[in-house]
Amino acid sequence: NLVRNFPHLFNFDPYLVYPAGGGIGNIRFFDWLLASVIWVIGLGSPTEHTVDVVSVYFPAVLGALTIIPVYFIGRELFGRWAGVFAAGLIAVLPGEFLGRSILGFTDHHVAEVLFTTTAMMFLILAIKASREKQLTINHLRHRDWATLSRATIYSLLAGIFLGIYFITWIGALFFVFIVSAYFIIQFVIDHLKRRSTDYLLIVGFIFFLIPLIIYAPLWRNVSAIDTATDLIMDNALPLISLGIVLLMLMTLSAISRQMINRGIRPTYYPLALIGLGAVGLIIFYAVSPSLLRTLLSQLSIF
Repeated sequence: NLVRNFPHLFNFDPYLVYPAGGGIGNIRFFDWLLASVIWVIGLGSPTEHTVDVVSVYFPAVLGALTIIPVYFIGRELFGRWAGVFAAGLIAVLPGEFLGRSILGFTDHHVAEVLFTTTAMMFLILAIKASREKQLTINHLRHRDWATLSRATIYSLLAGIFLGIYFITWIGALFFVFIVSAYFIIQFVIDHLKRRSTDYLLIVGFIFFLIPLIIYAPLWRNVSAIDTATDLIMDNALPLISLGIVLLMLMTLSAISRQMINRGIRPTYYPLALIGLGAVGLIIFYAVSPSLLRTLLSQLSIF
């Protein structure tokens, strides 16, 4: 249907939830990407055979492409030979990744791996570049693009791939939870070691802001068939969660800077974060207990 009416996505699948049919929603980048490749290979008028053949090979190609960011992650973290070993291992690794990237397993799962792995690659590069340049808020204030450029570009690319992941799989918030946990831990470590945490704010803010910008138009375009309250809430959760993470990053940075400026012992930093987090949860519960319960229910995946 999408190939025949490219690039227009349909919102209702008559074969879903037989016999009534059902709405599909907006998290469908995988479908659009596959249809785009088919449409280009078919020169704008692909046959059914072309649709079938391209669809069969598509997951295997995405799986093969995943080798590239895996190599660079291994190289950046542990050295060149670690990257080579990691790339070789992921290419022959049995199990879930192989099963979901095999010929004919044409579903979004392999795309999830590719997009998150690529996002992690650029995030690692951004953090390393920002540390090397010792980025601070002053670099932003003075628009020192010579210092900011490399880390900013890597952060933007990481955010773009995270944003693409958001419009590929509805469970993308789980990945945000993992990366957010890293940022909290790294903020604490850097503050305890009396290092500036500005670079984490700069990289993290860009990294989480871009997905919010990418996802926001899809939430505004929730179709008429998705007007039920729970469906609207499901669509809004990514925006709310990303907004909370951005606020969290600014708070972590502000507390760190204030404690340094006032000469407060670094060991009080994690205690201040725990106390502030508890107060934030209480206020959140007082303002919207149902929303808080909805957010916390996402942790049931564990």
